[in-house]
Amino acid sequence: MSELALHFLVGFLLCFLGTLPFGPINLSVVKVTVDHGLRRGMEIAAAASLIEVLQALIAIVFGLMISNFLENDTAVKFVLAIVFVILAAYIFFRKPATSMREEDRGQHSWFRRGLLIAALNPQAIPYWIFAFAAAAQYFPLQLIGWNLASFLTAVLLGKYAALYGFVRASDYLSHHLQQSSLWVNRLLAAVLLIIGLSQAWSGLNIALNS
Repeated sequence: MSELALHFLVGFLLCFLGTLPFGPINLSVVKVTVDHGLRRGMEIAAAASLIEVLQALIAIVFGLMISNFLENDTAVKFVLAIVFVILAAYIFFRKPATSMREEDRGQHSWFRRGLLIAALNPQAIPYWIFAFAAAAQYFPLQLIGWNLASFLTAVLLGKYAALYGFVRASDYLSHHLQQSSLWVNRLLAAVLLIIGLSQAWSGLNIALNS
């Protein structure tokens, strides 16, 4: 296998598999698709895919420095905790859309919303640092030049492929379950709350041990 193909395959698999566990991004894709339709969900997926490329690139260039900052700065932990708890409360108490297909009611920029959701994901850069370390044990990665371009292209496509699967599944869900919007709201709120509490717990541990 050529170097370009190897870097593409590794990038695609790392991003695709890393997107599958429930998290704020894929659950946001599900929620938007259920509430506002297939097209809006795909906009969120496209925006999140672009941000994922940027986060992977940041992890490659500044990975350990940023990871140490995120892991050891108490203020960052508590700010993230507050943001995610507020988002969880807002989504939990927000009424579901009265119509499952209010696609063009709002003038929101769903693409911009997707950028914001993905940028707020605190696990992204630490995940990529871990993924690079794990992959390097099995594959001779040289993330420079065309190899880097191939890898980042695969990250984009891997993220979008995984999120597109969530879009399709949630589109099916919205057509077959009357309470799907409420169910997705509760699940997304729970995930955001868990993330927020974990950030608060981590920040508290850092403060107590410093």
